[in-house]
Amino acid sequence: MRTIFALTAALLLFNPLTLANEYQTPPTALQQVVEQPGSINTLLSQDKRWLAVLGKSSTPSISMLTQPEVRLAGLRINPVSLTPSRPGNSYQSLTLIPLDEDDSQGTEIPLPAGVSLSHGSFSPNSRYFSFTGLSDTGAWPYIVSLKDFSVTKLEQARLNATLSGAVHWLVDGSAMLARLAVAENFIPRAEPADSLAPLIKATSEQKAPRRTYQDLLKSPADAAYFRQLTLTQLALISPDGTQRKLVSPAIFNRVSLSPDNRFILIGKLTEPFSLRMKYQDFSQQMSILSLTDGREQLLAQLPSGEHRPPGPDSVTPGTRNYQWHPAMSATITWVTAADQGDGTRDADIRDRLYLLNVPFDGQAVSLVATPQRIADIDWIDTQTALITQINRQEQQITVSLLDERGLTLWHQRALRDTYDNPGVLYTQRNVFGRQLIAVADGHLLHYGLGASDKGYRPFLKRTSLTDGQSTTLWQTREGKYQRVKYVLSQKPLQLIISSESRTEAPALYQLDVASGTSRLLYQQHDALSAFKGIQKQLLNFTRSDGLPLSGTLYLPAGYTPSQGSLPVLMWAYPREYKDKSVAAQVTFSEHKYLSISPRSPVALVSQGYAVFDRVAMPIVGEGSSRPNDSFRQQLIANAEAAVKVLVEMDIADPQRIAVGGHSYGAFMVANLLAHTDLFAAGIARSGAYNRSLTPFGFQNEERNYWQATELYQSMSPFAHAHQINEPILLIHGELDANSGTFPMQSERLFNAIAGLGGTARLVILPWESHSYVAKESLNHLLWEQLNWLDSYLKPSRTSADADVQQGAL
Repeated sequence: MRTIFALTAALLLFNPLTLANEYQTPPTALQQVVEQPGSINTLLSQDKRWLAVLGKSSTPSISMLTQPEVRLAGLRINPVSLTPSRPGNSYQSLTLIPLDEDDSQGTEIPLPAGVSLSHGSFSPNSRYFSFTGLSDTGAWPYIVSLKDFSVTKLEQARLNATLSGAVHWLVDGSAMLARLAVAENFIPRAEPADSLAPLIKATSEQKAPRRTYQDLLKSPADAAYFRQLTLTQLALISPDGTQRKLVSPAIFNRVSLSPDNRFILIGKLTEPFSLRMKYQDFSQQMSILSLTDGREQLLAQLPSGEHRPPGPDSVTPGTRNYQWHPAMSATITWVTAADQGDGTRDADIRDRLYLLNVPFDGQAVSLVATPQRIADIDWIDTQTALITQINRQEQQITVSLLDERGLTLWHQRALRDTYDNPGVLYTQRNVFGRQLIAVADGHLLHYGLGASDKGYRPFLKRTSLTDGQSTTLWQTREGKYQRVKYVLSQKPLQLIISSESRTEAPALYQLDVASGTSRLLYQQHDALSAFKGIQKQLLNFTRSDGLPLSGTLYLPAGYTPSQGSLPVLMWAYPREYKDKSVAAQVTFSEHKYLSISPRSPVALVSQGYAVFDRVAMPIVGEGSSRPNDSFRQQLIANAEAAVKVLVEMDIADPQRIAVGGHSYGAFMVANLLAHTDLFAAGIARSGAYNRSLTPFGFQNEERNYWQATELYQSMSPFAHAHQINEPILLIHGELDANSGTFPMQSERLFNAIAGLGGTARLVILPWESHSYVAKESLNHLLWEQLNWLDSYLKPSRTSADADVQQGAL
């Protein structure tokens, strides 16, 4: 087993284990954060009679990450089980709750040993709950009878879950559409005949400005193995295990049943596969398969995204977003780029929406042309829909009503505008079991967080489609944080809500709004006894240019400023804005129950620290100016304002404040240490520090290195490593899969600081990616962070302790 890797540029005296390459364990309170159960998810049956609650156990062992793994085309695959090697959305518990039995507390379904649940769904007839069971040996469909709660594994239907493990029920509940494994999946990988042959790549005359990605195909042998592992057989599987194979095996990237279940929309990945793109951007053949006669009709051959034009509003030229019209039995819709996909060129029309009826061989009908990119289509009926357009360059989102009159504006806001976000639109299922926006008397229901400068006040509203006037039907109670999960009925208005408060752990309730009566459905349990009494408050403060900022301050239980200042860890993540008013918005609820992720800095409150979390770090570029044109100046101004408010409150000693961040937050940390003396130390996790290694853009910056060389250099802390004169703890996952944040980024910055005589520590977590998940890794992460802060912020540290002995690595 690999050991943890740690290097320190200056040998620290605070801990004799400072260079011990082994996992460490933090204090008990911090271990409690790692051991707590994960979050839950819920699913509602189509007839709204059943609620499924899916639960996660505590963090997995590092052994989960050490399973066999191949990294191909942006995928991480276990070639033995034909599943994702790092399944993110999998669960370890299942509770089924009947909503029409007032006295029932639900039934916990025992899952088979070693099996995790993914892709859960109720059959349309509410006879079964199905899920894909993931294990070390493979993936199979399971069905749970809602009559006797028996669990059946469909043993003969082994799935290939490399691209997707989802199964799709037919509308009558008689069978499921699935991707099955084929014999070719299990052939051992063929070794190249001549392993010393050169690897050759060549350009074309077309520009191909792509961002930096990990885990790409590197050779023809990789491409052959990718095809071998992802090849699947489409089949219909009945609840008794009977199979009907449909079409020849292929790499099915997309499968979707028509509303009437007579056809399947199919997307097949086609060769040659790009060595510069993830599989989602490979060329793809779109076709329609008839379940009646087995005939397959070609719709389109979609090109690779390798030569997609640059710019945030650019798309691959041609057609995209093929979908079934949910209100019609068998009608296909799609979007075509009217500007050759080039969002940087001036164009009155960006996209056109088309419709094609069965038998799919006639002339497509153009429904509407839009001035911005179509991002989403929410149908109301056969002729009416809400069309969502996005302008990423200007960070604007527009929702318009499409009807016989054309497009009529319904809602418009900035992309990051939480105050004016209408939330989730309420939908109802039609005869095909498809979701349509529910409109009655020209009004629709929608529910959201209700963000404002006073914090979150979740709501359910009824809003006119014509004049936008709203009526609030329900809102969270004072002193609680309650949110709508599902609307069970409109008359009478019945909801499923989640409810929590500062002292009450989250729970699910079935609520009758008119009477106010509720039924407890599910209660989450508190596993953080060590954090009782932690203080939490929203701090509002102002940047030197007048821009309002905010952050969430956590203080130890019982602490008051009269006891003296505390060592402080400030944690943030910069975000770009085109509107100052949006940049100043608050995202906070004082009534949320304390929830602490092991990746969060908040856990360190238990060790005597004040934690200033989610500190606003807006980078604003209004009008023709771009946010990054003044990145450094705004970043410093944000940090100065945050430090100032803590010092003025007598919470912080300005000599004992550290700054931390993850990913782009880590980039922020290194910049602040290089260009200010505000902080005594920094913690930078999984960051990118040399922007010349991300030459075709990063975050929302779309200019490339050669267009904005001075900007890239100015923003790169690697170029200013000689100015990083405060200690910095660099942590990185060994197998980081995030775009741009290669582990080499941390290694190069560490080597620069070491060579320049600065103080740094580099910790590489084995097997981990961009977000750390293993129990051993998270415990060690907390141990590293605590020891680093104790070394540089705790008052017991003497001046003699502060001296470091420069030495060889």
